[in-house]
Amino acid sequence: MSTARRLIRAVVGPRTRALLTLGTVFGLGAVATLAAWSDTATATSGILSTGTVDLALAGNQGNPAPYAFVGLSKTGMLPGHSVAATLPVQNVGSLPLQYTMTAAGAGTVAQYLTVAVFTGAASNTATTGSCSGGQLGSTVLGATTTVVPTRGPLAATGGNETLCFLVTLSAAAPASAQNQSATATFTFAATAS
Repeated sequence: MSTARRLIRAVVGPRTRALLTLGTVFGLGAVATLAAWSDTATATSGILSTGTVDLALAGNQGNPAPYAFVGLSKTGMLPGHSVAATLPVQNVGSLPLQYTMTAAGAGTVAQYLTVAVFTGAASNTATTGSCSGGQLGSTVLGATTTVVPTRGPLAATGGNETLCFLVTLSAAAPASAQNQSATATFTFAATAS
């Protein structure tokens, strides 16, 4: 064997050949990884939106300015007289809702006035009013009191119910109640059901 060949064999011994072989294997593995196929996928949700809770009284918002419930008024009342008027409660929002109603009175004769709330229609004579349907609640117009417990649900966008309000001056109202007046405030609170 020639000297040059012996020198190459000595330099490229079994260890060197093993290292070169491993380098080739690792090199081929890296090339194989770079050549692999890949893919990704994305999903997008549909529209996510909120609904509205919107209660109207006789077609009016009543918020922020109160609805003028002028149908519920009477002058020249005497003890035992009453007046009745209806008020449509409507859901103009996009969600079904439930509601409650409180009543409060202000004025000198408020303590002698009773308000009762019914479902149904109102009728009046010269001295008395009446409501058809079942009674939901009543109170003397003084401190704020819940008169209509939870009602509903009223269907979204158009569900409605007509309430009848009957206000009566107590038969026991004293002479000091003469020529006095009062107002009533009815507050409706709606929540999504």
